[in-house]
Amino acid sequence: MKPRIAKITSYEDIEHIREFVRDTVVSFFSESAQHAGSNEKPLVVIKPNWIQESHEKESDVWIPLITNPEIILAAVDSVCEYFEDRVTVCVCDAPHTYADFGKIISRGDFAHKLEALKSRRRNAVIEVLDLRREVWTVRNGVVTDRRPNEPDPRGYVSFNLGNESLFHGHGGEGRYYGADYDSSIVNRHHHGAVHEYLLAGTPVKCDYFINLPKMKTHKKTGVTCCLKNLVGINGDKNWLPHHTEGSPENGGDEFAEDSAAGGVERALKKAARKAASSIPVIGPWAFGKIRSAGKTILGDSDVTVRNGNWHGNDTCWRMVLDLNRALLYGDANGLLDPGGKKRYLAIIDGIVGGQGNGPLEPDAAAAGVLVSGDDPAVLDAVTCALMGFDPKLIPLVRESFARHTFSVSDAPLEEISVFDARVGREVGISEIAPALESGFKPHFGWEKYLKRK
Repeated sequence: MKPRIAKITSYEDIEHIREFVRDTVVSFFSESAQHAGSNEKPLVVIKPNWIQESHEKESDVWIPLITNPEIILAAVDSVCEYFEDRVTVCVCDAPHTYADFGKIISRGDFAHKLEALKSRRRNAVIEVLDLRREVWTVRNGVVTDRRPNEPDPRGYVSFNLGNESLFHGHGGEGRYYGADYDSSIVNRHHHGAVHEYLLAGTPVKCDYFINLPKMKTHKKTGVTCCLKNLVGINGDKNWLPHHTEGSPENGGDEFAEDSAAGGVERALKKAARKAASSIPVIGPWAFGKIRSAGKTILGDSDVTVRNGNWHGNDTCWRMVLDLNRALLYGDANGLLDPGGKKRYLAIIDGIVGGQGNGPLEPDAAAAGVLVSGDDPAVLDAVTCALMGFDPKLIPLVRESFARHTFSVSDAPLEEISVFDARVGREVGISEIAPALESGFKPHFGWEKYLKRK
């Protein structure tokens, strides 16, 4: 399916949003050899970027963070229309563990608008699922409470990628850090020939997967778009390596360089994490105090490279590409089938993207585009060009074109072409003009590395 760039400058231009989404969805299903009016009732997953309800520091700012509701609604309606309502459509995501799911789906009046859509599509089954198994309360960066969440009704599927994992043979073994201060969990799932991921059953078992990511910068991977959006199909984010403790001098990527202060912080955090996971109340309190002391020693992570938030992170992109390969080739038994690639479509929300300290504290970037296609690697490369970044400089994107038994993409990066409605013709990857004249501002940990056009 030929990737396309559409020029749409406002979310109020609902007619053109719906037209682009409908045309994309119809083309996708037509090329997938499906026929409206058939007796089967497929399961179609629609996966937006619902990372959290608002900007980390500005509670009323949400548009640069999450997929706009009008795009999601247009996708749901288009799928129902194509299958003449004989379909199950599930809109789902696993937001941050401390995000408020109710507030997320209230943004842009999405929940009410979806109910109105359901009333028109009475014969279709339309679901909204929070895929998280657990919801946390976090205060001052420390987990103070964990509550069980309503699980995915289709269960969860464990995948062991083994030697096929991009972590196989990686030097960070034993020093991976996940989503929580108990790093023993992530290292238990990633060692030797064991590289395990827990995926929600609904996206794994669906017949069609429609990815609706946001065009944003990201502190650990440079950009977050189609590829990075799959972190939201997890059942347990603490199975995911986010960075490797240490600095490049000792085989880590937590910090950009080794220092005495960094060594002190690492030692203190290690002791504090052990206390936080084994001593109720007092342990998390101590961990919070040490986190605060670390900010005093090294500087706040909003301005100082810490926790793998820089272009030298050699861990996070591996995890993201493993997840993509598990979704694209995985079955309900947790096995990979090289001949069973999932039918996949993506529509990227770049009408207003996020730049700067993404993904949680981005500034709005009015890029005025929607991008569609069926290859996540190709679309992320196109998105990099639209953001003014060289895709070859971003490991997550560059390595998604590497040939493996289970490759994300078979298309050569240099040969990518896309129909660009801004110029009215097909253009090569090197001809794509940035959506902003100066390009997107990178996260500060990537700023000197990703020089803007």
